[in-house]
Amino acid sequence: MGKFDWQQQLEQRRRRTRYERIGVLFLLIFVLGFGLWRFFYADSPEYALEQLHQAIKNHDAKALQEYCNLEAVSGQAYDDLTRDMFAQDDNLSNDTKVMFEQFYIKIKPQVVRDTIQLLLAYADKGSWQNPSDDNLLKGRQLGMDYEYLIERSQIRNTSIVKIDKINRNKDTALAKIQVKDDYTNTLFTLNLLMNKTEEGWKVVRIVNYRDYLDFVTPIQTSGLLAYKRATEDIIDKYNDILDTQQTRFNQLTATSDGRLSASQRSKLSDYIKSDIIPALEKRQQELDAIPPRDGAQYLQALRAEETKTSIAQWQHFLTGIQNDNLSELNTANAFHKKALDLRHRIDDVSKNTAITKMPQSIP
Repeated sequence: MGKFDWQQQLEQRRRRTRYERIGVLFLLIFVLGFGLWRFFYADSPEYALEQLHQAIKNHDAKALQEYCNLEAVSGQAYDDLTRDMFAQDDNLSNDTKVMFEQFYIKIKPQVVRDTIQLLLAYADKGSWQNPSDDNLLKGRQLGMDYEYLIERSQIRNTSIVKIDKINRNKDTALAKIQVKDDYTNTLFTLNLLMNKTEEGWKVVRIVNYRDYLDFVTPIQTSGLLAYKRATEDIIDKYNDILDTQQTRFNQLTATSDGRLSASQRSKLSDYIKSDIIPALEKRQQELDAIPPRDGAQYLQALRAEETKTSIAQWQHFLTGIQNDNLSELNTANAFHKKALDLRHRIDDVSKNTAITKMPQSIP
């Protein structure tokens, strides 16, 4: 090996060593920077709140649990929703109101537990899943429609606009976030209480949640009342038509032995196709022509779903009697029960709106 080759290899080794030292230095800087970032930002309420915001936007149920104490927040929200629930209802005696309040206190643990599961499913899928099977929250087992209670909570129509500021005091922080009621485009600032735990910072309470409900509910109620007035003539007109059709239906299905004759089946089929289903379709067309006012979106959606369900009921019933198909008749009965449940919900909206025309607090 010549002197030149030896010197060249030595110079290459020196450059390689220098590069390795520079690489180690960059690695140390990165590790130190990451450690400082982790210490000063990732372990901060600002970071936790931003992660919570992203979890809601990205349907990340795991992150939602990590940065929010769902049991504490849901428990407080339940108290705010059920407190004074019947205060505006003059049809109930004070003793009855107290009885209802005690009942809601008694069932709170199970309701909160099951609601958290629905919240996690909501965060994961982006759509609200109604309780099923023998769940206590299903249907009207609570004395009122649980799905309507969720509607009154505003959870499905409230979106985060921005994080305003966070005031920290040792292991607690108060975060102010601007939210929007999507029904009315009303802006409101929620105050979130955050605590530092062994796992990190978590939201543990919506301090002014009740204030938000009291603020947005009258605005929604005003729009809902205006929409009801605008559609009142349509509803009254078709209620009369449908009542008349129900009477005619009963006449056509009257039998001595419980079985429809071939002639009855034919007349009934013609009547369903020519009168009942077209009346439901026309009613919905007229309702669709009137845009919902602020706060009336829920009622509008319920009416549309009830119409769709009722039409499906009659279509399956029609197939059932034409083909003497018991399965189709059972399906029609299932749709009928669902339609009745939707009508109960629509009645609840109307009843609670009448009670809260000038609400002092959420019903």
